[in-house]
Amino acid sequence: MKYLFPFFIFISVATFSQSDSTITSVDSAVVKTDSIIVKKPVVIELTKYRITVPEGWRVQAGCIDKKCVLLSPRDTLGTYDRFTENISITINKLTSPKYTADMYADFSKSYLPKVVSNFKVLERKRLKRNEVLMIYQGKKDNYEQTWLQYYIVKNVKVYIITCSVETKNYEYYKPFIKEYAATFELK
Repeated sequence: MKYLFPFFIFISVATFSQSDSTITSVDSAVVKTDSIIVKKPVVIELTKYRITVPEGWRVQAGCIDKKCVLLSPRDTLGTYDRFTENISITINKLTSPKYTADMYADFSKSYLPKVVSNFKVLERKRLKRNEVLMIYQGKKDNYEQTWLQYYIVKNVKVYIITCSVETKNYEYYKPFIKEYAATFELK
């Protein structure tokens, strides 16, 4: 037994060090391991932006500037939950420097009904000159979902922060995902 104790301490430290160094120093690198469970809120710093990962959530493997996905834990509401709520960040290049966040929201509103059945906009508002929030519902991949989507335009790019929640759980997740989506900060 006295030989096993140092072994368990070594394994614990090695495991903690691996996940801690991978998450806190993403710095434009790809998260190379499978998704990593965050034990406390952690800031992911990429070259273009930073965002805080909620406690208990996972950073999906392959997180880079252009596409990064944060995944909620399973069964967070105490029942079996097949849908994984998530926050994703996507960067798209725009076709013109005159493209605004309002124009991109208009484009999304016309495009989304092609991929989301029963598409319905619940709210749309300009938050800042270059930032628009659109909340919509519909059915995709056999799930009734609600999305909070932020469009931020800067330097001929649109930064899209999408929070996807199963509609039946929306009221529970709403304040939580807004809080963490609000941690998104352009550099």
